[in-house]
Amino acid sequence: MSPASAGEPIPGLGRVVGIETEYGITSAWTAPATSGEVRQAPLNVEDAVKEIFRHTPQRHRAAHHFLRNGGRLYVDIGSHPEIAGPECLHLDDLLAQDQAGDLILARMLRIANQHLPERIPGARIHLLKSNADSYGNTFGCHENYQFRRDVNLPMGGFVSFLAARQILIGAGALPGGNLSGHTQPLTDTTTRPLQAMLYSARAEFMKASASADPTHERAFVNTRDEPHADKSRWRRLHVIAGDSAMSEATTAVKVVLGAGVLDQIENHGWDLADIELVDPVAATNAWNLDPLTPMARKRGSDITCPELLEIALEKVAQVQRGDDEMAARALDVARRGITALQTGDHSLVATELDWAIKFEILSHIAAQSPQGWMSPKVLRTELAFHDISPATGLSARLRKAGLMQTWSTPEAILAATDTPPRDTRAQVRGAFVTAVEETNRVASVGWAHVRLDRPARPQVDLPEPLQATSEQADALIAEIYELGLAGEAPPPPRPAPIDAPGWRR
Repeated sequence: MSPASAGEPIPGLGRVVGIETEYGITSAWTAPATSGEVRQAPLNVEDAVKEIFRHTPQRHRAAHHFLRNGGRLYVDIGSHPEIAGPECLHLDDLLAQDQAGDLILARMLRIANQHLPERIPGARIHLLKSNADSYGNTFGCHENYQFRRDVNLPMGGFVSFLAARQILIGAGALPGGNLSGHTQPLTDTTTRPLQAMLYSARAEFMKASASADPTHERAFVNTRDEPHADKSRWRRLHVIAGDSAMSEATTAVKVVLGAGVLDQIENHGWDLADIELVDPVAATNAWNLDPLTPMARKRGSDITCPELLEIALEKVAQVQRGDDEMAARALDVARRGITALQTGDHSLVATELDWAIKFEILSHIAAQSPQGWMSPKVLRTELAFHDISPATGLSARLRKAGLMQTWSTPEAILAATDTPPRDTRAQVRGAFVTAVEETNRVASVGWAHVRLDRPARPQVDLPEPLQATSEQADALIAEIYELGLAGEAPPPPRPAPIDAPGWRR
């Protein structure tokens, strides 16, 4: 019986949480262009994605493929790779699984780049957690929170919280031309805390508080009702505004604050009326330039970004378990991050929050160049910051140099590439996927079910996110192994393991 069904408090994060990451993809030539030469990228986006998947087992080329760790790897709308991590109840599992997603794709990228010169000499593919591109497209990090169906979600107040949190956990960005929402031109950077930088790459793309069609209307929350669970008991709160983070500390702050606010709503009746803004979209755009800009509340006087976050943090701190050291560490980073927004002292989180890490690097480069923030080296460095490859990205070197803190061990990250997190139904799904792959069987897998298709067997439903065991699934998995290898073909090969990015000593 799960803690939720027993009526007991849910441990860990207080609810099942999952992270989805959308990766940008591009290609480039390994050798620089000659003087006056103008070259197109060696591959378009669609062909670059095909190369990433070309040398993986056939099962990975499907548009909907679940992994041994219980997560899902696929190509999403817009031809970008995406990994939806498995359901996690504990923060350490969630961070390791998020890093494991990068590692899984880094493996695929390495193999693709090893073979690419056979067809296109001098070409290289890059995968980026960059949140936006030069064509005005945006992609980022989505959060999924298990939320009780019988509790009303105060959407106005919750989106107002997200509007402020967007700045604290932003990835930092150089504006790419979509400046219609900004109150100052890009060239006027003297009064901005981050000079030419923005706190969040995706804030300027947000146009609505909530929407059932987020593809055409960028919103903070996707309201489409897809619980992937028992619909009578659970909703899946799908937060889609967040920036993808390179730093684990940023992800930890993001999730601990999000889950903590929902805990206050569910169990303590906080209606968030004291932080509800008149216009959350306008607020996040204004705060992206200067967090100290006063914005109108529906009740009470105007409020700044750090002031709103201080209210939320105080509420979240009330519901955190005292024995959760990692969550306490995240709250400490959040406190110092809020102070950094309030005072402009970015050194308080200069190795933890993405926007502060990036500002330290880019401002140093800009100060050394006659072109300042418009230096090509600044632009190249920003891209390298988001590059997930240990060979061409910055994060591995930043961690090794102590300029980006680490939270997960290399062993935990490597294990998470094919081991599900504990205490959730991802354990059942992952064990089923492993059995199917090892026996070369045909099966159907979803977030809330598993089914053997050849030979056909009844579907096993998994309606409870906290259902870490299933007698029906165990029996089916045992039968799969008893059936043995299907056909004469051996199971597809698995990629050779590589070290987790950033952990070479």
